[in-house]
Amino acid sequence: MKVFKFGGASVKDADSVKNAVEILKGFKGEKLLVVISAMGKTTNALEKVVNDYFFSKGNAHAALKEVRDYHQQIMEELFSEKANPVFDKVNNFFVEADWMLDEKPQHTYNFVYDQIVSLGELISTCIVSAYLKQQGCSNIWLDVRDVLMTDNTYREAKVLS
Repeated sequence: MKVFKFGGASVKDADSVKNAVEILKGFKGEKLLVVISAMGKTTNALEKVVNDYFFSKGNAHAALKEVRDYHQQIMEELFSEKANPVFDKVNNFFVEADWMLDEKPQHTYNFVYDQIVSLGELISTCIVSAYLKQQGCSNIWLDVRDVLMTDNTYREAKVLS
């Protein structure tokens, strides 16, 4: 099995995603494990959402909308068919974040940070997986939260299984 890791700069926009997929196409038929970082500067943008929300120092919803719009633009460039399920799947991630932002913080900063910032990788992997499928590359998208268990030391969790 080969393992590929694509960092944020290598999936920062639609052309970069297309390039990453072209690389993976070169290994069609082989067993691959593909790890994708958050796209571009998404982690920084989501950290701003966390800080705006937790410290009530900005407009967290507006900051999240910027992140949503950035990913929406990438998806629109990658998928000509707006009925592609990736649009709903990605939207659902943002809806969950919006719901969290509607309430006053109920947990520690580190808990909130992990819940919001982790969306970057969930969204990017979802988009890349859908684009791979569109390009004829069979793959299975895994929500890492379902397969990798950690303790609850937020921001410094230890892997349990």
